[in-house]
Amino acid sequence: MEKLEVVLRLKIRLFSLLIFGLFSCSKEKTVPISLSPEVVSKNFHTGNSLGQFYFFNQVRNDSLLVFNVYDHALNIIDTRVDSVVSSIQFEFNGPNAVNEISSFYYHNEDSIFLAENNQAIVLITSRGELKRRYSDFESSFETVEREKVYDNSPSLRFASQLLYNSEEHEIFLYFTSFNQPKKKRIFASYSLKTGKSKSIPIYYPEDYLGKKLDLSKLFLTSATLDGNGFAYIFSGSPRIFRYDFLSSSVSSVVANPPWEKVKADDIPFGPMNTSEKQLFMAENPFYYKIYYDHYRDVYYRLSSPPRPNFNEADFHYVNYNRILVSVLDSNLNLISDFYLPKENTYNVGFSFVTSEGLWISYNSKNQDDENFIKGDLIRIKELYLLFCFPAFPKAGRVFVPKCQLSGISKSRTGEYG
Repeated sequence: MEKLEVVLRLKIRLFSLLIFGLFSCSKEKTVPISLSPEVVSKNFHTGNSLGQFYFFNQVRNDSLLVFNVYDHALNIIDTRVDSVVSSIQFEFNGPNAVNEISSFYYHNEDSIFLAENNQAIVLITSRGELKRRYSDFESSFETVEREKVYDNSPSLRFASQLLYNSEEHEIFLYFTSFNQPKKKRIFASYSLKTGKSKSIPIYYPEDYLGKKLDLSKLFLTSATLDGNGFAYIFSGSPRIFRYDFLSSSVSSVVANPPWEKVKADDIPFGPMNTSEKQLFMAENPFYYKIYYDHYRDVYYRLSSPPRPNFNEADFHYVNYNRILVSVLDSNLNLISDFYLPKENTYNVGFSFVTSEGLWISYNSKNQDDENFIKGDLIRIKELYLLFCFPAFPKAGRVFVPKCQLSGISKSRTGEYG
């Protein structure tokens, strides 16, 4: 009799689990579980080089490459041992001379792209040997293609960056409006194979179009390669854009931050004096950097909230402020926002991603040792989604709902495309 009661109780429990599975988990669900950032101090030894002379940076396989304008060289820092391990010296004179470097892109040891004063791209090796100089950008367009972009000369960089599509061997050129109210394209691709350029159907955000844009207030601030394309942002817009190399299409999402706009939605175009510009900067958010983290397949956007009643210079407005890190998934959907714990501390312009996480330098007021570049490492310790799938009886057996955790707590290896 007791055995029969046990069997009946067991059947009732299994039946209850079945009903729960059929009704509570009838379709796939995703539920945010946890995003737990950890902020720790992490400094890099510079080998007695002054940190403020480090301009432009790129990370490959945990090697940080920084252009040292003082030494006219690329210094290579191993972020795992936190010190300079080698240097690529460039020449000022002679057949291999390169000068007035404004940005760079390290593709491999034999292909390092250097932008010279925004007028030419130099292809150089890690031994400092100049392979080729590209400077025919203006004449590389067919007439019809040239008319599709703005009239000003192309820029080889923006925010000290240089974009390169390694699959098609293309350098991306950026065109600004310079108060041209027409709707025109702002990007073109220059082929290293053919020496020809073609425009790309990328435009300013809708709010910017048809206006005389003052680039000192609203401009393209950052872009990040993600293997199959690049994502980019503008200083005054919460919208994040992405250009796909394969489909040649542009997509975008609005990733609204956790603050209200202080100023009216109307963007002031046209001339402004210094005090008016400072007021505008203080009363509006500033979207400054975007990074793709290929180890975790997420994007980071660095921005700062409005700061009314303050009158610092433009640069200091961003860096002497609260810094918000927005984490987005591979489809640019906003996962979570969090503020960095320190205020008036960071220089978001000098930041990058390694296998350990997102690193951000301190600003000049907090760099107190010339032998080190000081900053903070932001580790995303957990980022999980709960995937819940339906359960159905099968072949006389009873299945309970299966729920599994999927996350990015472990790093993935790989290289930027």
